[in-house]
Amino acid sequence: MVSGSVRDATLFTEWTGAATEPPPAGAHELQDLAPGRHVTLLGSVLAGDRPGRGGDTRALTVFKSTGHAALDVAAVRVAYDAALARGSGVRVDL
Repeated sequence: MVSGSVRDATLFTEWTGAATEPPPAGAHELQDLAPGRHVTLLGSVLAGDRPGRGGDTRALTVFKSTGHAALDVAAVRVAYDAALARGSGVRVDL
């Protein structure tokens, strides 16, 4: 069953198989998405082919990675640097 967070969010992944392939290759959390549910590839956002997160700062955005932790950190760094360069996002101290 898809969680409310995944159901309600704009979804981004690093590869289409995260949502279309069964585990262990695909992401367990994305297996029961509604048919035709749109998932955007992070690479297409970075290449400028697809829009990223919109301007509504209250909107829920989920990036589901299925790669290694080092790739996750690298992807977050690229997204963070791009947001800083554009003056986007909100810094949250944890």
